[in-house]
Amino acid sequence: MRLLPRSLRYRIAATIFALEAVVLTAVIWEATGFARDATARQIEEMERVTLGLLGGPAREALLTEEYDRFQPYVEQLLRDPHVVRVLLADESGRVVAASDARLVGEVMPALAPDGDSYWRTVALANAAGPLGTLAVEFSARPLARIHAQARNLGIGIGLSGMAVIAVVGVAFGVLLTRRLERVAAAAEAMSRGERGRRSGVRGDDEVGALGAAFDDMAERLEADHRALEEARAALEARVQARTAQLERTNRELESFVSAVSHDLRAPLRAVQGFSEALIEDHAAALPAEAREYLERMRAAAERMSQLVEDLLLLSRVSRSQLERTPVDLSRMAEDMLAELRAAEPERAVEARVAPGIEAEADPRLLRVLLENLLRNAWKFTRGREPARIEVTLEREGGEAFVCVRDNGAGFDPRYAHKLFQPFQRLHSAQEFEGSGVGLSTVQRIVHMHGGRVWAEGREGEGARFCFTLGPRALRRRARAGREGGV
Repeated sequence: MRLLPRSLRYRIAATIFALEAVVLTAVIWEATGFARDATARQIEEMERVTLGLLGGPAREALLTEEYDRFQPYVEQLLRDPHVVRVLLADESGRVVAASDARLVGEVMPALAPDGDSYWRTVALANAAGPLGTLAVEFSARPLARIHAQARNLGIGIGLSGMAVIAVVGVAFGVLLTRRLERVAAAAEAMSRGERGRRSGVRGDDEVGALGAAFDDMAERLEADHRALEEARAALEARVQARTAQLERTNRELESFVSAVSHDLRAPLRAVQGFSEALIEDHAAALPAEAREYLERMRAAAERMSQLVEDLLLLSRVSRSQLERTPVDLSRMAEDMLAELRAAEPERAVEARVAPGIEAEADPRLLRVLLENLLRNAWKFTRGREPARIEVTLEREGGEAFVCVRDNGAGFDPRYAHKLFQPFQRLHSAQEFEGSGVGLSTVQRIVHMHGGRVWAEGREGEGARFCFTLGPRALRRRARAGREGGV
């Protein structure tokens, strides 16, 4: 619960009011108590004087037993509003004179206060011994009335003082916070985007220093904003120029790729065709060395043709527009392995694909990615008995990734960073065919999906290629069923 109001001026006023109220209450309480005590002392002195004045005639009446002479003093004393009753008793305790004649001759009653009055007594004696007792009953109402008047006066003075203090506190708070409010209003205006707003507060005190500092800060912020706007405009112009330049470069690259695909394919097909024709038609007439040269020419032409195809594929992948849709990655991998098995039915390959792997990816690009990884695994397990290829979905640190593992030739882990660079091969063309572009294509596709790809392996112990496709792009289908092989 909020104890003080939100506004600073009213907080100041409330604080001043509370402090002054405490001080004023203490002062009024002390003054009222002092007045009450002084009044009580005055009444007590009056009672003492009254008893002293009445004691002489009472003693004389007891000595002479002329009690009628004491009665006028009693009647005169009753004219005082503070006196209620007067009793005079002899040594035996019998009332001999009283303001109430009915009590004369009776035993002195119990002198107990009843709330509205109280008794004061004086023992009367002479040289011979005790004579009797003089008792006067005084009214407590005058003292109570004086106390009430003092209390009411104190309350009135306190309330009036607190009202004055409240007004003064609010006025002081207004005067103190008026300039602060100007600074706060300027700051709020700046937060809404009014950068030209200033407080205009000046002075030799702390508030003036605050206003000047705020205005200086506003000037610097406005200057920085202008500089930022100019820099942003310049940057946008540079971006537009670079974008236009990049578009021109891409168009030129597309033209170059088109030229390469047309201009290189035709000569390569001619070299391949004439080499095969020479071997088929004139192999018997050619020396063995010449036939070997022709075979090398034909093989080189085939590798060159494959390299051109791979470069064209990499170029097309880079220019592709990404369209993510749900893909059954397990089914796609099983289909590709079945195609590889059909192409080389003589090979014994144990292939296992984890069921239920689903991906949110571009299906066409994902097929290219899987085809490159699975063809590599199929190629580098050649000569292994038995050859094993495995596709799994794994998870680590909240991240899901697909791995293609084989028990093939593997690679030296010191050169793993070269695997995804174009034309970088860790095995010779005589050992395993290929152009060295496939893994570059895999990396390009993975990066287009916002993922990452990495490789692990050892020479002679196989390899493991893993990839992600961005946050939450890979998952396992619920109730996928048992795992199966291909």
